[in-house]
Amino acid sequence: MHWRYKAAIQNAIGKLPASVGNPLYYRLQRRFGGLQRPEPISRLRAATDMVRRIQQLGGSIESAAFLEVGTGHQLALSLGLWLCGASVITTVDLNRYLREALVLSDIEYMRQNQERIRQLFSGFCSADLFEERFERLLSGPRRLSTLLALTNIRYWAPADAGCLRLQAHSIDYHVSFTVLEHIPGPTLKRIFDEGRRVLKPDGLFIHCIDFSDHFAHSDDRLSSIHFLQFAEDQWQRLAGNRYMFHNRLRLDEFRNLLQELDLEILALESSIDRQAVALLQKGFPLDARFRNKDLHTNAAIDAWLVARP
Repeated sequence: MHWRYKAAIQNAIGKLPASVGNPLYYRLQRRFGGLQRPEPISRLRAATDMVRRIQQLGGSIESAAFLEVGTGHQLALSLGLWLCGASVITTVDLNRYLREALVLSDIEYMRQNQERIRQLFSGFCSADLFEERFERLLSGPRRLSTLLALTNIRYWAPADAGCLRLQAHSIDYHVSFTVLEHIPGPTLKRIFDEGRRVLKPDGLFIHCIDFSDHFAHSDDRLSSIHFLQFAEDQWQRLAGNRYMFHNRLRLDEFRNLLQELDLEILALESSIDRQAVALLQKGFPLDARFRNKDLHTNAAIDAWLVARP
């Protein structure tokens, strides 16, 4: 679908009350959008990426407590962390988007692709623990409530990740996967401040950020930096709704945010979009907000952020 048509639809539905707009938008996604054939692999892989980073820093996931910011429609990231040995995962979302049908579909995918899932998790956790939990996951729950009880996943929505009913120093790892780009800058500061409160002294922030223009995910005529040409007021008119909001913060701005919050950055590993580099070298028009940034900062397509209090 042409990105401008998609933007117009999202803006129109975004003006409806959430009780009406959210179910309508979900049905459209299931019929025409990214939820037609959802798979859990990317989020399960993200769980193993998080575990690898934890292990590289000398930490352990077994019996650890996680806080996930931004649950979304599926539960695969939390399930992946549980399969690796997490004791409790609290996953929070501003909107109650989680869908039982999608969660059970993900489990059915895992049931039909057991060897692929075993290979994905191989080496990241105790083989015996993984097998025991994997068998329970595949043979057990047929309802979302039962699944949450089985896996010790606490789903809180609607919930404000900047103000949670969690005890101080009760969380080992504060995580998200392609969520932070959808949150306004001032709100991000509140979320990280709250994260610092609930993290244990040796806890970690581990987040994956998607810097790309999300309209490019469904319109292959666009590049990952397409949205960097628009002034802020233009971009807000095009995509300032609750379904496609993107803060357009770049790598340097996330680094500055963490430094302002007095967090120690342990890693900020970015991937560069070579097509975006070529476009920028040819003079791709940038809004003034992005013109003084270096080429690789604007061309970063995603990044893993690891920090600690």
